[in-house]
Amino acid sequence: MPTQSQHERQARRNEMFLQSLDKTVSVNREWIVTGAFYAALHWIESFFDHQSRLHFKEHELRNRAIRRLSLPITNEYFRLYTASRRGRYELYRFSQSEVDDQIRRNYTPIKNYVLSVLHPPGTP
Repeated sequence: MPTQSQHERQARRNEMFLQSLDKTVSVNREWIVTGAFYAALHWIESFFDHQSRLHFKEHELRNRAIRRLSLPITNEYFRLYTASRRGRYELYRFSQSEVDDQIRRNYTPIKNYVLSVLHPPGTP
């Protein structure tokens, strides 16, 4: 199973991918949201590895664990999860402002929370 640091690296790679896409091009927007979700997923996986060496291969098992722990970013994670699914399966077309909103309101808090747990301020 991937380690905490491997999940962190993958989250950053996914983040680089979503940042490489031009959100002014409508066809890219659902992939930006999907990329943000999968970056968030790897941040969460790094959190689970750090906290308890847990790893999940299925969304439903991970989702149950997130709900059970009632993490401070639970709502953000599920909003991003739902948005990603809407773009992929329901063919929802996001506006630029909706993409910005998903990143600002959902992805960024997930990343910041996990980083604050994995690398608290003042630690080397």
